[in-house]
Parts: sequence; C-alpha cells; structure tokens
Amino acid sequence: MTTHTRPGRRIGWGIAGVAATMAVAVSGAPAASADIDTLSIYPENQTVVTGANYVLHVSAPWRDGASWVSFYDNGQCIGSTRMIFNSELEAPPYGHMNWIPKTPGPHTITANDGKITKTLAVDVQPAPTGSTPATPGPKPTGCSALDRLFNSGSLAPGS
Repeated sequence: MTTHTRPGRRIGWGIAGVAATMAVAVSGAPAASADIDTLSIYPENQTVVTGANYVLHVSAPWRDGASWVSFYDNGQCIGSTRMIFNSELEAPPYGHMNWIPKTPGPHTITANDGKITKTLAVDVQPAPTGSTPATPGPKPTGCSALDRLFNSGSLAPGS
C-alpha cells in the first residue's frame, strides 16, 4: 500500500517548528545586565556647547558581564550600545557613544540598562560665534525592542 503525503503540509509543519523554536530561543534568552555604576561625559570639566562632539561614557562594577545600554537626551532616545568587557584587561566593563548637543539649555542625559538608570544634568551653552559644528558619525543603534533583538539577541531592555 502506498501512502501519499502533501508537500504543503510538510512545509507548513516545518515552518511552524522553526517559528516555535525561534520564539522559545528569544523569550528564553537571559537578560544580562551590568547594572550601570557611573555615567559621565568626556571631555570632563569643560563648558558643553551646541554642535561640539562629546562622548557619553558608562561603566559597570567589575566582572558584571556585558549588557545593552540605551542613552536618552531629555527623555528622547539618542542611541544604544553594548557594554564592552574584556577579561584580559584590568578594567570594569564600559560603554560609550558620541553625543552632539543640538540645542542650548538644560539637558538631562540618561543611561538605562533595563534595571538601573543613571542621570547626568548638563547645561549646554550656545556655540561660540564662527565655530564649525561637529560632523555626526554613523547613526547609532536605536532604542527599540527590534533594535535590541537584532543587536543583542533578546527583546529584554537590559540585554
């Protein structure tokens, strides 16, 4: 006796199996978090002006592993980065991204790893007359769940 099967059913079951496996892998991925320890701006101890390039820097306690950190300027996402950890270096994990303030006035810079939020108040001054604004570098990774999924393998905010 010959048994006939439909190729469409096999393909359908295969797709369903792959989708279920991906859902379990993504939802079951641990949300590593480094618990941000410090948030600072470089160069330090300088007047911050519009159009100049600064580096937002975060660090985590020693040996806390890697995590995903999102940066905000007055509540607006300006980008995200993965914490960098190298066990061969005698330094804590860190993350950074460039920031070019566009408007003068008070700015609240926030770094959030999904568990810990650190803030930094910055009073941005107008750029000196005749100064040339900094050229933005590559567009930083965004703060959406989709960005986190593509860049860290997890939808969790701190991953």
